[in-house]
Amino acid sequence: MAAMTNLVMIPAFGCDERLYAEIAPLLPSNVLSSTVIADGADFVTCVEQVLAQAPEHFVVLGTSFGGRVALETTLAAPERVRGLIVIGSSPGAVADQRAGLRRSERLRAGEAEQVATEMGDMIAHMDGPNGPAARQAFIDMCATLGPEALTRQSDALAHRVDRWPRLAEITCPALMLWGVHDKFSPATEGLRMSAAIPRGRYVELADCGHFPTLEYPDETAAAIDHWMEDVGLSPRL
Repeated sequence: MAAMTNLVMIPAFGCDERLYAEIAPLLPSNVLSSTVIADGADFVTCVEQVLAQAPEHFVVLGTSFGGRVALETTLAAPERVRGLIVIGSSPGAVADQRAGLRRSERLRAGEAEQVATEMGDMIAHMDGPNGPAARQAFIDMCATLGPEALTRQSDALAHRVDRWPRLAEITCPALMLWGVHDKFSPATEGLRMSAAIPRGRYVELADCGHFPTLEYPDETAAAIDHWMEDVGLSPRL
């Protein structure tokens, strides 16, 4: 019988378990997946939320905001994290803090629906076959998560610091999975990350935007499955 692997999946800003609903059933039967929604106002709190809900040892996967939480979790608890999967998330400091703070102000002012719609227009590769559906899914998830959680996540994003210098500390296997048409975090960021992490690997999906799990779930699940088996995180008999 194959050994079981715990996979903890952290959704993006504004998202919930629906972000991963299509890939979870496509993963091997020996992968036990769960979703942890991190919604702290800073990344220290987000990491505490993940570690409190995760198994003792696990592979951590995160998309966008969730990818940053996954990275921070790996740096904070390397003894517990067996593997890292980052989808569309840069380890750099916030590029425009004033813009991030304005987003938080708008959320506090009751503009959550407008913020979600504007972000949704950039989330997916709209020329791709599943782009419009991914955009709408993001808007729907934001409405469910609610403005208070969105504001906390926005605050955390607005104060993120530079983690590029610490990537060499990550010794577990790491997969950087990117959509070629990602407008939030360019694919070059993922390629650079994979080179900076000692056991890093980069995989990109053509005709795909910021949310591969929604835009190309079959291909995303296959890439994760292949990588996990290849690095020994999901061995088969």
